[in-house]
Amino acid sequence: MNRLLRKAVVAVALVTTSLGLVATSAGEATAGSADRRGSLGYTQVVVAPDVYALIASAGIAPAPVEGAKAFPFKGTLAARFPITGFRVAGLQIRHSGGISLSKDAASIVLKNFNIDLGRQRVSAEVSVASGSVGRVDVFKLRSSDRPDLGLVKLTLTSTAASALNATFGATAFAEDATFGYASPRPLGHGTWPPSGHVPCRDLVTAGGGVPDDLHPSDRFRFDRLLCF
Repeated sequence: MNRLLRKAVVAVALVTTSLGLVATSAGEATAGSADRRGSLGYTQVVVAPDVYALIASAGIAPAPVEGAKAFPFKGTLAARFPITGFRVAGLQIRHSGGISLSKDAASIVLKNFNIDLGRQRVSAEVSVASGSVGRVDVFKLRSSDRPDLGLVKLTLTSTAASALNATFGATAFAEDATFGYASPRPLGHGTWPPSGHVPCRDLVTAGGGVPDDLHPSDRFRFDRLLCF
């Protein structure tokens, strides 16, 4: 698995722990006190340029939903989904917001993404015009062949490809085809420490080190992860 993505996932966990968020016995943490301390950051997803050209030519319109943001990026479309929490066991990042794809009366909405590094999958709550489908795996995590667009490549699962084809009467979407690229960004910053924030090594000390239940292969010091 892409080492940079693995570092980013661990960084979310460590930043959240250091900011004093509440963890459950299952190793979960959420934004409990984040409202007064700041955002947990976001994950940026960039649609692969050829996919964006395909959906645009087919008259399929993408739009952010429920707090996500979308904007033009390097000739394609990027979206940012707020990070709402993490689960140390398995290295997972949970998000709010989502994206809709629509054409005439046909639509599909993917929201509340969960990056699961352990399974190398991204799941989402999926709904179509006729109702909710539930939470399903929509992307596979693969090594990025476009690091300028994202740390990791997102390829379609069979379920996602079938849903897109069925919704829009298409045949162009296929399992393992590249859909886009993703980059988790803890605290919403691409570098650390961001200007005006607590110095990185001071935050390391305040945070008390790496959580006990972090996998041994990820037991780097906080400064090795974020103070680069």
